[in-house]
Amino acid sequence: MLAASGLQAQTPRLRRVAIAMPTAPDVPNDGIKAFRRQLTELGWVEGRNIEYVFAYANGDASRYEPVIAELLAQKPDVLYAYFGAMALIAKRLTQEVPIVFAIVSNPEEIGLVASLARPGGNVTGASTRAIELDGKRFELLREIVPGIKRVAVLVNPDVPEVAKRFVDSYGKIATKLRVQLLTVEARSMEELGPAFDRMAREGVQGMLGTADPTHLLRLRAPVVSNAARVGLPAMYVDERYVEAGGLISYGTDNIEQYRRGANYVDKILRGAKPADLPVEEPTNFRMAVNLKAAKALKITIPQSVLVRADRVIE
Repeated sequence: MLAASGLQAQTPRLRRVAIAMPTAPDVPNDGIKAFRRQLTELGWVEGRNIEYVFAYANGDASRYEPVIAELLAQKPDVLYAYFGAMALIAKRLTQEVPIVFAIVSNPEEIGLVASLARPGGNVTGASTRAIELDGKRFELLREIVPGIKRVAVLVNPDVPEVAKRFVDSYGKIATKLRVQLLTVEARSMEELGPAFDRMAREGVQGMLGTADPTHLLRLRAPVVSNAARVGLPAMYVDERYVEAGGLISYGTDNIEQYRRGANYVDKILRGAKPADLPVEEPTNFRMAVNLKAAKALKITIPQSVLVRADRVIE
């Protein structure tokens, strides 16, 4: 039974948590499952003191704003817009409803919060600090493919905030390392084949993925299979790509990020104000390597990389 502090001890009213989804209802999302499990562990039982309302963009970035508006019309106690593009739209559409994010690399720079320590306004959440990891990803790819001189970054043009963030960051690193960076766009299943064909045609020796939610949640398997088809070593930001057969990933533990987002929702439902909840930065970083993928690509993963991996799929 829930403690009385911050919650009504008897017949508590249902608190409404709105969740903005960039993909379709039939696309599995382990992160949202972890988010809901965490809230259950914190004492929020669906149907007793909490309810969830969802709206889906179905992989169409042009639907992000209508999705957010639809959720706000339902007068939620908290809006969970877990990645940057949707969180920015939510902030523009409301200054009253608390907004929580969880998968945003640079919330201060893009204007989601005034500062990490003092967010101000109605938005807060957990940062992935991904920009600081981009150099590490690039270096790992160079360790796996010695002498690499031409790298592609695969982006979704329908989510320009994410695309620009990664292109700018990887571009600076590429210039410093004297590596040529090619930006390749794909927003759908139909565009992936031609995108990877272009990489192969233009002599790309390795690929860098981004944190685009459409690529991760809806197109993960075809991204991985197309990279294998053209024999391209690829570095991803999320371990789920490696589980799907991708070569290597390095980044934050995004499932943990969803749980941290749930912690923010819990605090807000218990009376805390977003402005008073500092943005947390990640403490856990994971590297995953798929030796099956390496063998298919005829790549030998250096021992110096394997000993640092948190997970090796054989």
